[in-house]
Amino acid sequence: MSFTCTLAMFVLAPATLSLINGCSSANKTKALSAASTQDRLPKSGKLINDKPVGKGWVNLIASLDGWNAAKPYWTLDNGILHGDYNGGQFHNYAYTKTIYTNYELNAVVRMSGREANSGVCIRIKPVDADNVPGYQVDMGPGYWGCLWEEHRAGMVQQYPKELADKLVKENDWNHYYIIANGHHIQAWLNGVKTIDTIHTAGFSEGAIGLQLCHGDKHTIVDVKTLSIREIK
Repeated sequence: MSFTCTLAMFVLAPATLSLINGCSSANKTKALSAASTQDRLPKSGKLINDKPVGKGWVNLIASLDGWNAAKPYWTLDNGILHGDYNGGQFHNYAYTKTIYTNYELNAVVRMSGREANSGVCIRIKPVDADNVPGYQVDMGPGYWGCLWEEHRAGMVQQYPKELADKLVKENDWNHYYIIANGHHIQAWLNGVKTIDTIHTAGFSEGAIGLQLCHGDKHTIVDVKTLSIREIK
């Protein structure tokens, strides 16, 4: 793909703060290649039996009453949100009816299929089930550990595929811990920080969701944990 933008973007790397004016597909945010001591998974991102510990966590997939999730693509069974989509012209997203601003989010997800692609979507502003601008904490070959902004800046922060491949459990459960606080977005993939950026042009609030990608793909996504704790 090709895109250009004239957004001003701040990027936090360990002990370093840099300003980048303007970006293109060839000028991506410098990736975090290793987790320093300060980048270790916070206590609030640690799970017991795939559930977050501590007070204040809310299970977003206790039911689908608070979701826009089109059947038969999305179903909830025994506490697991299941998405299955054979692709085509349009994406298919499921997303909360509630708008959230600042929060921590724990997601335990499994993705399979043919060239499957998905993402844990944060601060999205859906127009419909296909047109969903906003952030994706991405999932898929070459996309795991990255922060993508759909219909806006595109790749906000890219994590090296060769490092992500060492973290991802293919066709198995993977854990994202995400913090969205102001314009500062952080995420850890299976305990390793892969996203740490201040992107001032991004949305400051929005729905939370999951993506089933369009194109010649078959994406199957299962989510057994999607828990939020708001930052007041």
